[in-house]
Amino acid sequence: MRITFTENGDKACTLSQKSNSSSTAFSIPVSKPALQAAFRDLLLDPEKREVMVGSVGVDRYRDGLRVHAGGGRFELPFRHLFPLVMEVAE
Repeated sequence: MRITFTENGDKACTLSQKSNSSSTAFSIPVSKPALQAAFRDLLLDPEKREVMVGSVGVDRYRDGLRVHAGGGRFELPFRHLFPLVMEVAE
């Protein structure tokens, strides 16, 4: 499985998941840097359970983080999350 993170203008981004058998794109109504900051906030504070970025929620689960937007959610396992967060440092 491969997860990518793309920016769609100043106020939106998309998380995409692709495997051998399927692909999924999840549109999020918040900027990529703002969502990356929310990921970092949760990763840096183990006591924090969730963060809101506008109307988008990010929460922690045992194996990673979940992004909630609209009526859907996208799960990011830790092994796929760290490269997405580190992109900003480049």
